Amino acid sequence: MTERVVVGELPVGGSEPLISSAVRWGDLLFLSGRAPIDTTTMEVVSSDFREQARNVLDQIVASLAEAASSPEHVLRVQCYLLRADDFGAWNELWAEYFPAPRPVRTTLVTGFTVPGMLVEVEVTAGTPT
Repeated sequence: MTERVVVGELPVGGSEPLISSAVRWGDLLFLSGRAPIDTTTMEVVSSDFREQARNVLDQIVASLAEAASSPEHVLRVQCYLLRADDFGAWNELWAEYFPAPRPVRTTLVTGFTVPGMLVEVEVTAGTPT
């Protein structure tokens, strides 16, 4: 029987984990959405899009490693941008972090509840066997 396994936890605004960092189900790994937020202070890490996106992508790479996966095993990415003008920078970082053949992706322009937040990214990956 397949079992739900939590891999890491995210303490958001306190010491008690509020969100699972990732959940493994069989060979699939589902990461929580990553935002450019310092989880201790609940402050946005920078006002610069590239710095925010790099922070988010670095968080994703770390979570993948914690779950014995890597960017090469990412299957699907959902990205949320505050501004359509950041799409070009997002594509450049995307190509840097995800090797070819790249995963499928959806990118939406939306609003965020946290002032100053410019990007959030959600990932589904496989785990090598």
